[in-house]
Amino acid sequence: MKPISLLIIILCATACGNRDARANATASPAPAVTPTSVVSAPPTSVPTREATRVPASPTQTTERRPSATPFDCIPGSSCREIKIQGDAHYALPNGKPSPFAGYADPSLRQDPLSKTVWLGYSWPNYHIADGKQTPGVDIHLAKSGDGGNSWTLVKNLFPSTPMPNPARPNETGYLDHEVVNLLPVVENNRVTWYAARLDYFVPNVGGYAARPSNSFHLRVFKADSPEALSDAPFAILSSNLTAKEWGAHQILQTLSPELSDVGFWNEPALAYEDGRLYLVTVAFVYDARNNPVMNRHNAYVFSTEPTGAPNTWRWTFNGTLASARDANELGAQRLTQIDLARGADGKWLLIATPDDWHTTARDYNHKGCQALEIQSLKNPALARGADGKLRVRAIITASDSNELGSAACTYDPNSASGIILTRRVKTANELTVSLWQTGIKP
Repeated sequence: MKPISLLIIILCATACGNRDARANATASPAPAVTPTSVVSAPPTSVPTREATRVPASPTQTTERRPSATPFDCIPGSSCREIKIQGDAHYALPNGKPSPFAGYADPSLRQDPLSKTVWLGYSWPNYHIADGKQTPGVDIHLAKSGDGGNSWTLVKNLFPSTPMPNPARPNETGYLDHEVVNLLPVVENNRVTWYAARLDYFVPNVGGYAARPSNSFHLRVFKADSPEALSDAPFAILSSNLTAKEWGAHQILQTLSPELSDVGFWNEPALAYEDGRLYLVTVAFVYDARNNPVMNRHNAYVFSTEPTGAPNTWRWTFNGTLASARDANELGAQRLTQIDLARGADGKWLLIATPDDWHTTARDYNHKGCQALEIQSLKNPALARGADGKLRVRAIITASDSNELGSAACTYDPNSASGIILTRRVKTANELTVSLWQTGIKP
């Protein structure tokens, strides 16, 4: 396998969309930000606004009929920005708005028994060390008691963790997290919660631009409640590139020769059906010149029987759910920033971001989100109509975005918010993100 460029691997966390990250900056009022993509495998980053405390008053969302006609989520439209009581956007130490802040990479789920609606999301911020500010990403958890009309912060679900690099013990830094995906499953009249996220190491010296390519890996958790996921047991799933010191419980490439060229995994999403836990994750593949091989950035399906501790689960490879052929049909090179949800009719949907590689900006150009009907997870395939075309349930756009676009969506048919879109502003000096509810319920 060819080595992966550290610069290319700078993923965007959170909708960050392929999530986005920033390079090191000094602790000045407006630190410079180097655009990159962070989780969402390069982590997706999310656009956000100024760091102000949000109001708690609930407002109603008008539900719209599903349509494959594009819905343009822009300020002034019926699309509405989500405010989370108690969770202001990150601000600089001097109190000024940060150029790296907001909410991104959302994951929306209703508890099947209590009916509380939960929202996990990336929270971009800066670590302060030795007079420098290094971008970091935490994962926050909020809930809604009124069906998704208003939100309150519950906790920092997965905070960045200060630690030495296990593959290089003299190197200190943080374990950062992005693109969380939540999943509640009812078992014996109790709800079990699963979560998946992307992890990587950010060194204190060099910051995001120096993230070791051999630190990227996925973690899958199991707990009795969303809040308990913070300290829950987990499994580490990695690529061949991940250093052995990270202690992977399974290397996904070993499950099929088809996966041998994968550099790392990103944008994990979970589903449960017939006693099996499904993981859909996007493969990131690069050529000898460290350019992304976009027609190999497929969304693959793995599954396991989730009994016992997560580190004992044995994952199997089910196949390819979404390929370049599917992306091309939608006017893009790949489908990324995955979410899985039941539609209003109970059928599985793939909520995904069509995007391209922007050769001039050397970054990913997101083209909003689309909801596509899934034919099967067990034998992976997207559904197609009698005309042979993909069954597209919804198209969400943000026409006022710059050339790198906005994306990273989530959905739960039980939430008044409908599909939630991450809007972002990503430039050479800024990555701010925000979450917007569309009311669209495919």
